[in-house]
Amino acid sequence: MIKHVFIAFLLIAVGRAYGQEKNILLAKQYCTEIGRFDLLIDDDEVAGAYYLKPKNALGGVWGKLQGNIMTGRWHDADGKGDIIITFEDDFAFFTADYRSDDDLEKWYKDSWHGALRTTTEASFERNGQRYQCE
Repeated sequence: MIKHVFIAFLLIAVGRAYGQEKNILLAKQYCTEIGRFDLLIDDDEVAGAYYLKPKNALGGVWGKLQGNIMTGRWHDADGKGDIIITFEDDFAFFTADYRSDDDLEKWYKDSWHGALRTTTEASFERNGQRYQCE
């Protein structure tokens, strides 16, 4: 009897330890007003790259995720600064607020939007907004 209890306890402890080490890795591909945005979410860490289509340049974001809100940094051809990305609960859509290191007093609120890419089309419309996927 004691042997069975010990084995059950050991299996539960190993299962919990294994579960604590297991990260959740999500890859998302969004279409935005400025171009494609690829995002990786690893537990609470976020990193992504976006295509600034109007300038034919790449940019990046990185930060921490708490619930459905990412706070972090951005860097692209226009400069660098702070960013807050708020995702819908299912991560199908986001809005972003950002500011540049050149003007820390001015936040651009609700200024960047993205929707998950659900089609092979190069662009699509959602709520009257055109989203670029390439």
